[in-house]
Amino acid sequence: MARLWAGVPLALFALFSACHGQTVIPERLPELKYPPIARAARVQGDVVVSFLQTPAGGTADVRPISGPPLLQDIVVENVKAWRFAAMAKGAGQVRQVTFHFRLDPPEGGYDSDGQPATKVELDGSGDVQVLSILTTGLERSECPSALERALPSAMTSGDFVELERWNEDVRVDSDGSVTWKHWKTVRTGRITPTEAKSLLEQFRTPSVWNLCGNYYQAGLMDGDGSSFKVRIGGREKSVSEYGDVAPPVFRKVELAVDAAANTHQWRHGDPRTESIVEISYEYLPKPGKTKLMDAAHSGDKEEFQSALATGDKLTDVDASGWTPLMYAAGSYGNSMESALLKAGVNVSARSKRGETSLMASAVTGMADEDLLKAGADVNAVNKVGMTALMLLVQRGDPDEIKILLKAGADARLKDASGRTALDYLNAANCGRPIVQPKDPQWWTLGYSRCNALDGDDYQKSKQLLIGAGARVTRAYAPK
Repeated sequence: MARLWAGVPLALFALFSACHGQTVIPERLPELKYPPIARAARVQGDVVVSFLQTPAGGTADVRPISGPPLLQDIVVENVKAWRFAAMAKGAGQVRQVTFHFRLDPPEGGYDSDGQPATKVELDGSGDVQVLSILTTGLERSECPSALERALPSAMTSGDFVELERWNEDVRVDSDGSVTWKHWKTVRTGRITPTEAKSLLEQFRTPSVWNLCGNYYQAGLMDGDGSSFKVRIGGREKSVSEYGDVAPPVFRKVELAVDAAANTHQWRHGDPRTESIVEISYEYLPKPGKTKLMDAAHSGDKEEFQSALATGDKLTDVDASGWTPLMYAAGSYGNSMESALLKAGVNVSARSKRGETSLMASAVTGMADEDLLKAGADVNAVNKVGMTALMLLVQRGDPDEIKILLKAGADARLKDASGRTALDYLNAANCGRPIVQPKDPQWWTLGYSRCNALDGDDYQKSKQLLIGAGARVTRAYAPK
């Protein structure tokens, strides 16, 4: 993913509940940083893990139970670092903890005097609530004077806007020329001068020219940012942000550049051939993509209703043939899937590549029982013979695999290259998933052995597939 969004202030709510007996509080709550790739995909939601409280005061057998896969590993590692008083009450028992991840970027008021606060308290029922809010480090600099905030005059020849990310530059000139750079790749295109001037007019507003030159979170080490430079009427203005802490107008004009330049196609190619595996990270504007689809993906109920009221339809499809239900199913966090299913949308709709909402859900590592109950075809295949089971097994979660198998998923099916679901599992375990986003994700890289997946889960998943008739057709080496 080219853009790494950092959501600050970040509210992390953890609610601890024991499977047996009263919960005890760890002596310290280890630092937890929001995973950059999850921030980039705007992933939020609840992660539940189980663990064994050891007599020595540590934890063991820490396992994810549910929640967005991109957030599970950071929670597991955090719970592994917990320490309790030796021989604390409850030692030897299996417990559960829920982390409620929330991204809440500020609307304004960039006060750098805030301090991190962590509050731990019993709620009276035996549960422990831990509230950790990070508000420190929101800083800005190079803020404009009253004279500099004055709007530029009408546009002139040579005006432009250029958007820069860590591995991507997008520039639109007033004459309509478009330049896109990605590492050493440079491509050019054109839009009409009228379209280019309409884009530049979105930058000739008080909210843009009131922006400071830099917005960042002090001390942030694992995020990334972006910047824009615009020239209008001979005057130039540059704004950069690091940590996703700039006012909302920054994001608004950034996406306006992406929409005008069609950054999506530069980055992903022809949308008609785009794989459903990209849907979880589909934040860029895209031909045919509606506000309703964005709301279905993010779970924004107000925006969902607003989009319906302004004419977006539940049956709309974007240039890839993706429907609002596919966007909802491909979301890691809360989505509008239930509302869409209640409205009677077509659960069997296919994308241009023949992919379904169940496949979109499988990409996230979830076997969506609501889709199955609504009549989703568990053995539907796309244009290259791929099934939801093949996509799902790449996450190596035996519990989710069981759900699809119980629903009738045929593990013996082969894709157009003759590979079975077991091949997809083995390839993922070797750090080289057969299907993955075009920008490699952290969980697919750097393995010297075939141990990318949890060892126990991999073995259980393997046996489930073998028991269902899947066979290995080729060997895979580590990435």
